[in-house]
Amino acid sequence: MPSKTEEYLALAQRTANGLTRYWESWTDYLTTASRLYKYPFADQLMIYAQRPDATACAEFD
Repeated sequence: MPSKTEEYLALAQRTANGLTRYWESWTDYLTTASRLYKYPFADQLMIYAQRPDATACAEFD
């Protein structure tokens, strides 16, 4: 059974590969990233992977 870290890395890899495969995926990602411009790329990528229609996010402590 993969650990949460391994699952996280696999999801990030699949999402990144999908972004470069189709231009529609890239433009969808850019739309999400434009709403989350204060976040680093890795966080934007994971938000897009889990909820592409997100408009606001906050840290969970």
